[in-house]
Amino acid sequence: MSRLWPLVLLVAAVAAQPAAEDLSGAQWIWREVDAGGNPLDFPVEVVRLRGRLAVSEVSPIASAELQITCDNLYSFTINGRYGGESDGNPDHWRLPRRFDVKDLLHAGHNTIAIEAGNTLAGPAGLLAKLVVTLVDGTRAVLVSDETWRATRADEPNWTQPDYNDQGWPLAMVVAPFGQGPWGAIAAPDTAEPAGQQASGPEAEAPADYAWPEAIAFIGDDCSLSLRQAGRGGAWTSLTITIFNPRDSRAFPEHDLPAPMKVGRRIYRLGPARPDSEPEVLFDAGEGAVGSLAATLDGTALLFSYVPAGESFFHVYRLPLRRGRAAGPPEQLTFGTHHDIDPAELPDGRIVFTSTRTGLFEEYHSPPARGLFTIGPDGGEPQLLTPTFIFDNEPEVLADGRIIFVRTDNFFDRGKVEVLLHAVHPDGSRGQTEFGLELGPSYGGRLRAYAAGSPAPLDDGRVAFVTSGGLAIGTPGQPGRLLRHLPFDAGDVAATPDGRLLVSLPQRLTVGSIAAGGGADAGRFQRLALIDPDAAEPAPLTVLANWPTGLHSPVVLAARRRPVALPSVLPADRLGQPGQTGLLVCQDVRRTLNTGAGWDHIKAIRVLAGAGQTLRSSHSYIVHAGSTVTELGTVPIAPDGSFAVEVPADTAIAFQAVDAEGRSELNEMSWIYVRAGERRSCVGCHQPRSDAPPRGLPLSATVPAMRLVPETEPFQFRGNNAAVTGLMELQFDRYREV
Repeated sequence: MSRLWPLVLLVAAVAAQPAAEDLSGAQWIWREVDAGGNPLDFPVEVVRLRGRLAVSEVSPIASAELQITCDNLYSFTINGRYGGESDGNPDHWRLPRRFDVKDLLHAGHNTIAIEAGNTLAGPAGLLAKLVVTLVDGTRAVLVSDETWRATRADEPNWTQPDYNDQGWPLAMVVAPFGQGPWGAIAAPDTAEPAGQQASGPEAEAPADYAWPEAIAFIGDDCSLSLRQAGRGGAWTSLTITIFNPRDSRAFPEHDLPAPMKVGRRIYRLGPARPDSEPEVLFDAGEGAVGSLAATLDGTALLFSYVPAGESFFHVYRLPLRRGRAAGPPEQLTFGTHHDIDPAELPDGRIVFTSTRTGLFEEYHSPPARGLFTIGPDGGEPQLLTPTFIFDNEPEVLADGRIIFVRTDNFFDRGKVEVLLHAVHPDGSRGQTEFGLELGPSYGGRLRAYAAGSPAPLDDGRVAFVTSGGLAIGTPGQPGRLLRHLPFDAGDVAATPDGRLLVSLPQRLTVGSIAAGGGADAGRFQRLALIDPDAAEPAPLTVLANWPTGLHSPVVLAARRRPVALPSVLPADRLGQPGQTGLLVCQDVRRTLNTGAGWDHIKAIRVLAGAGQTLRSSHSYIVHAGSTVTELGTVPIAPDGSFAVEVPADTAIAFQAVDAEGRSELNEMSWIYVRAGERRSCVGCHQPRSDAPPRGLPLSATVPAMRLVPETEPFQFRGNNAAVTGLMELQFDRYREV
């Protein structure tokens, strides 16, 4: 029996540990609303708030913790001593902090004074809960509520405990905890020490630091965003068309056929170091410029530009001599299309994103965007990726392939997300490199993954912006092995020597709001270099405090030219009507989706999708769906394989069906095969390193089933049966609902 005692004692000790205090009982408070005002619509402003707590003298203080957050920023003192402040990100009201404030308190009356800032016109509120526990177990609790005092006045010594605040108005309760526009949020279980100034890591440059010779960036940010509150009308459509966390270039959805970030001017900084002054390379005037990229030899800049008074972005090239403009920009693309996101390929061609497909995406129905190429000096654009959703921000990998942000919507609201995808320079051999591991269940795939600004390094790795900051890894690497860097980066570019050039926000404080800086909250105003291989990476500032916002930095230097991969496609078949390609699956049962009725699955139904060619003239959110054609059904071989010949440059999807044609499982990504291309897969959701488990699959020993429409095939509108929009013409068997 004695051997069981340690286990019993351990369980008892664990059970005795109290759960961390939550924010229940606290209320969101702010200053009283002006007469006739809206309690959820405050201007950009700073408010001072004070609360008091009496602590008994009977027993010493054992612990004291303050949980606090504010929409948007705060700084607090207790008994006149500095306690802590928000981290400078105005969106981090979602992340309450827990401070250990025991050393700031004493027996008797205690005063907490909080300076709170609203960085954007709209909802504002402070939420706080102070819990003091004495040695004898008694507690004293102070929560933010209507007993606090609140004012906009900034008076001398207002943070001191002996200041008389009786002339201040009482605070107004905006909403109880868990309600209002904020919902339920929670502080971490572990408290951080109070009294530490909030500041992120910052590197110091050694005397012999190798600063880049020159960089370029887009300044005077005029990107569309949600910061302009109170516009109303069509402006509110941006709430469902632009989803870019942290105002960065990472997005799970970006409907507008324009660069994610635009500005008025292109600047040069050379040498790229803090004591240099930027100079203007190109002034767009009242127009807009975006998608900045340098050619591989660093002798020209490529960008997207729409002049004032015109309606479409097109690709331009600005020649450089010793890093400075050597002439006016040259227009390379033309027409009534948006041409954005240019990048130079190793063979001299230019790849870019364009709306030239003439189709409309199936969810909100904006113009679809695919990848096209032109020659070094322009010419007729050639289709590279025939998607009817969105492909954006192409960049060239060290191995010569093109990596880009692919929006992977499917059958309207079934899935809306992005992936980092890669293709060969002829558009063949498409593979998802990052974002593939979200799992086989699509119920949570609505804007579940965000990525943007891919930055290939010469060693083969790729850095990119995520919803949380920066990530870097090797293409195809499992997500758990990526290195995540905790920097609030807006976008990122790679330097030839393997460093990262990033845009970062200038740290926002309550004081900067009082000085008029709140309207620029969320704008990125700083450029920094980061060594991604350092044990503890820290940003080294290159340019600080650019007041009008900046983004899209690039290094003006020659980069190692990637491999120029030859085309594997028959040139005489590209662009010709009636072309096909071959798709072979080694084993459909090699999948992470084990919930399907695999014992009943006997065949694969093959579907082809196409975007709509018309859209609503009066609605910005139509849930239009897509035109889906049932190409046919192919039996599954005994070894789980199948092979089909399908139309080239056409969106293809599969359904696993039973013997009566009822769908058991849907693939929910469109895949493509180019003219004359042969593609195969090991199975669904398989790691990139997996090899086929056996030799030649049985389906490859016989001619592939040809599923090419010879007459008018059965068509239906692919859409979610639970979503309104146009008429619902879809049968339930075609969707998992």
